[in-house]
Amino acid sequence: MKPRMPYMENLEDIFPGLSQFNDNRNGMLRTMFGKYIKPNFMIRVKEEIIHSSEFNELMPQCYSFNLSPILALGVDDIDFDICSNLAMINYYLMLSISDNEELKSKRYKSDEYKTELRNRVIMQCKLRQLIQNFEERNFLLAFVPINFSMHCIVNFMLDKIDKNIKAKNRPAVLNANFKINTLVLMLKTIKSMLILIECNDCGNAFSLLRTTIEALFVYFSIYDNEGIAEEYYKFMGYREMYEATGQYPNEFERIVPLDCNKQNYLNYGWIDKLNNKYHKYVFSEVVACNTKIDENEKESYLSTYKYCCKFAHGNYLNQGISNYSFIWILHIAGAILVNVARQFAHIFQESTAYNGVDLEEYLIKNVEEAAKIFNELKQQSGK
Repeated sequence: MKPRMPYMENLEDIFPGLSQFNDNRNGMLRTMFGKYIKPNFMIRVKEEIIHSSEFNELMPQCYSFNLSPILALGVDDIDFDICSNLAMINYYLMLSISDNEELKSKRYKSDEYKTELRNRVIMQCKLRQLIQNFEERNFLLAFVPINFSMHCIVNFMLDKIDKNIKAKNRPAVLNANFKINTLVLMLKTIKSMLILIECNDCGNAFSLLRTTIEALFVYFSIYDNEGIAEEYYKFMGYREMYEATGQYPNEFERIVPLDCNKQNYLNYGWIDKLNNKYHKYVFSEVVACNTKIDENEKESYLSTYKYCCKFAHGNYLNQGISNYSFIWILHIAGAILVNVARQFAHIFQESTAYNGVDLEEYLIKNVEEAAKIFNELKQQSGK
């Protein structure tokens, strides 16, 4: 028997004063989120969502509540959750026209825009357990679509990888241990990047983006070759010993070439196994040796890497960082994450579907949208 929709009950008869209670609550929500969205518009759309059959069907899967979602008694405050999503999706989509009141007013009056917001909020509510089970919801930026989609797929893959490891499910692909270790490294680094950005710390997030780009190229350079992976781990061992003691290991001293920068060789000496012909042992050589990423992407990632280097070395302390740098950082990190998702699917022979949503496809749409919004903002600033 299909359960009766909770919002269909005449709760005013059961709980006298409920209307006043909800009016007061809506007033608090207007005050809380008015900076990010037109308050009355938000409440109207929120009520439409709560009373929609689509939202009502997903509530038992995604929320814990007693009596009625209108009362929002229980673990989850449904009204707050919907308004958090509504406000931050609207804020994000309005960024490129934030100074144009006429266009903003036109968008608020558009049924098409209201429908888009409603659909996107329901989508994020459908996926909320991937946020709720892993993140403290202290930062509203976590609800911005690019952040939200990245959190979801990162948490999904980390959870799936952990379960496969605990179940001792060894994938049949070549060099599986190296691949899994590197994917986990990239996922955790991207997760840290998201949290830094949500703490308004783009400066240190630049450093993590640099690390993620390097890990991506190391991954695709070594890929199926177990011999090169062993060489890579050997050099990581040298570096670990150097960092612990301040001295280069004896074995390392025996193999380091003459007239070579020892620190560079410590970091990248393993690329000799890739038939490296440059012998400067710098990251650009890892990029040049890579055969799995096309030349246009190589150039783009290398330019981004070089740009991030100045922030990685702390130079951001004396430089202004744009308020919208997080969009630039995340659309690039999101593109890397798409590669990680495809590798995850290949290694474990699992899709990235959750609750009827293809997370890879969902991420791609949000990465493309982030790039579009950033380019619009860049054009407006004239930079």
